[in-house]
Amino acid sequence: MGFSGLLGAAAAAALKAVGRLLAASVGICLILIQVLAYNDIITVKWSVVHEQVRQVLDTTGTGRLDSDKFKRQVKKGLVILSEGVPSVSGFLMGFLLGLKLF
Repeated sequence: MGFSGLLGAAAAAALKAVGRLLAASVGICLILIQVLAYNDIITVKWSVVHEQVRQVLDTTGTGRLDSDKFKRQVKKGLVILSEGVPSVSGFLMGFLLGLKLF
């Protein structure tokens, strides 16, 4: 594996680590919010939360969240990550290998 592949593997490892931390943080926050709501300390309007999250994630304004939008976002992210790398194919192979190994 060349330099671009090593960069891809490092990017994948970092992305997975940040993803795990982010998922744990969101999960802990959700548990805390639900406990507070259950004990009538706060009131959560989940329909409002759902609508605001949908608006943020709906990049085309169609009102739908589907696999095509997800694929477009992943492709856009990979284009950003591989910009200026000497070998994009090496980077992507290293990235995929890093996702699998780390």
